[in-house]
Amino acid sequence: MMNSFESAIALQKDSNLASSTVINLADLTANPESYDFFTFRPNLEKLILAGKADTQHISILWYTVLNGQVESHYHDKTESVYVIKGTQTDNKGTYPTDSLYFNPPGSSHKISNSSGFFILAYASPPDFANTNDIADYTPVYINTAVPNLEESYPFTEVQNGVLRYDIPLVPEGGMSALFIKITSPESYQYTGNCLLVITGSCTIDGIAHDEKLLIVSKSIEPQSYQIKTTEGHSCLCLGLSFTNTHIQQSV
Repeated sequence: MMNSFESAIALQKDSNLASSTVINLADLTANPESYDFFTFRPNLEKLILAGKADTQHISILWYTVLNGQVESHYHDKTESVYVIKGTQTDNKGTYPTDSLYFNPPGSSHKISNSSGFFILAYASPPDFANTNDIADYTPVYINTAVPNLEESYPFTEVQNGVLRYDIPLVPEGGMSALFIKITSPESYQYTGNCLLVITGSCTIDGIAHDEKLLIVSKSIEPQSYQIKTTEGHSCLCLGLSFTNTHIQQSV
């Protein structure tokens, strides 16, 4: 039997939500056994949301034990990690819940002392076979739990009631990302592979969502979504894409 959210999507025949995976992250962390995880590494489960394990993909990792580890591996392209619940530690530091970080192409690291759930986006899969010494690199790190995030970074107004911040990732990494802050009932069109409602309440393709809702296109090709909020409300979203295409327009 479909829940009310799935039923609403079914009625939206022309919505790209119908060709997207939609996950309530609170439900996922409370009931991970209800999802189709597979064993990725010892004590580490993985849920593929888009793409395939041996190509660029978006997935969720779940450490089933405390102090989980992943052996040293290399990233040929950009890796994105969002900490849903828990912490992740590597040679560059410890990332708590609501942290977002990007490892640039050419980086290599080893995970230790980690637990919880994480959204991963790989422009190319990690290489466990051809690793060298961990290279010097600087991840792009953002704590999304900071109040009024738009005051901490150079957001720009792209239309009335819509602010945007393009996260500075290197083009050769094969991935782009941005934050969208919406305070308007006027639609904003986002085109990309992944959309996460971080805070607030917003309407995506005509369906209302609260925070911690994840939308991932089932195809590697980016999809377009219409985002807005109701009068007097706001929402902050994170968008990820395997292309550098971001479109905004009034509708």
